[in-house]
Amino acid sequence: MRRLVWLLALLSGVAHAEAPAVDGVELLQRVAVAARELSYSGTYSYTRGDFSETTRVAHHGDPNGGVGHFETLSGKPREILRVGSDVTWYLHDSRTVRVERQSFRRFFPELMPPERVKTISQFYEISRAGTDRVAGMDCINLLLTPKDAFRYRQSICVEPKTFLPLRATTVNERQDRLEIFAFSQIQVPAKVEATELRAKAGDVSEWNQETSAQSIDAASSAWFFRELPAGFSVVSETQRSMPGRPAPILHKVLSDGMVWVSVFIEPLSNSPAMGRGLAQQGGASAYSRPVGNHHVTVVGLVPVPTLVLIGGALTPRNAQP
Repeated sequence: MRRLVWLLALLSGVAHAEAPAVDGVELLQRVAVAARELSYSGTYSYTRGDFSETTRVAHHGDPNGGVGHFETLSGKPREILRVGSDVTWYLHDSRTVRVERQSFRRFFPELMPPERVKTISQFYEISRAGTDRVAGMDCINLLLTPKDAFRYRQSICVEPKTFLPLRATTVNERQDRLEIFAFSQIQVPAKVEATELRAKAGDVSEWNQETSAQSIDAASSAWFFRELPAGFSVVSETQRSMPGRPAPILHKVLSDGMVWVSVFIEPLSNSPAMGRGLAQQGGASAYSRPVGNHHVTVVGLVPVPTLVLIGGALTPRNAQP
């Protein structure tokens, strides 16, 4: 009798956590839309290597991406206010405000733009991998297994009624967990008050107002890629002045819809101690090399051959054949 009760309880739990029977692409589309259009509030942790950070989030959803307020609860105090693609950073320790337009940037639990889901499905095999519990809530495990060697496997545990991601993990070929986002407390759907979406920094008129990066149109860029790993494309290019650097740095961002790779280009004269080759830190990899009188650094949570291919393909437009 006890065994029967246990089995019934088990079956009930599995049924409760079961998402509707839809194909992987449609399910992933619902996941992408949920993080933008739902209102929710909670606390999540981010872990990569030895680094960890806890963040409180409040999000009011709408079809345009909504409004999100993020506040770190550990490490250096900072707040981020995102309204659609406009992002304002409040860096409390340096009393700095930075305003940028970052249409490519994602903030957990927003993992992918809905318009890139079909492209993602071309390079990842989407499957279900059982159920789990995160922050006291049932969730369905979705696996995005790469179809090539240019990217890592992604595991996303989604709440089956709302499709909101509760946990997201990046796993390499050795099954090491390179990066983990996970809610420890979450309310969804939630009634998010306007006060929860305001920065706590208060009057910042006397803070440092950091100049936003200058966007560069791809057609007028001084640098291009001869080839890129399948599925990757340039989603942003900006030029920014950095403290301690006499000349501006060019920053290209590439993505396949799920992961992002940053490419930094700066004159060799910016720093006399620029290295070259490969480096790893906290699961992320970096590849550096000189190109003419410039130094190129490629950083991302992708396999090393992907970084090398991207860095090796970067070419100045005025380069001599």
